[in-house]
Amino acid sequence: MALSNDEKREKFIKHGNRRLMNAVKNIKLLKNIANKNYYGYSEKEMKLIFAELDQAVKEVKHSFNEAKNKKKQDNDNFFK
Repeated sequence: MALSNDEKREKFIKHGNRRLMNAVKNIKLLKNIANKNYYGYSEKEMKLIFAELDQAVKEVKHSFNEAKNKKKQDNDNFFK
């Protein structure tokens, strides 16, 4: 049985809020390892962190855009 739009929205809000809060919390924890008094890292390692974060955000954006574009295609009708 397919979920109603209200059920889909409810699931999005429930899981989206939790997952976003967890993602932001974990990203903010990376600030801790930027403290050179306690951690040693190279410029290359720092750039790797940012490249991985950028790639992860790019993948999420792609997923949302892909879903949006798929919806547009699904609504195309040949006969109106």
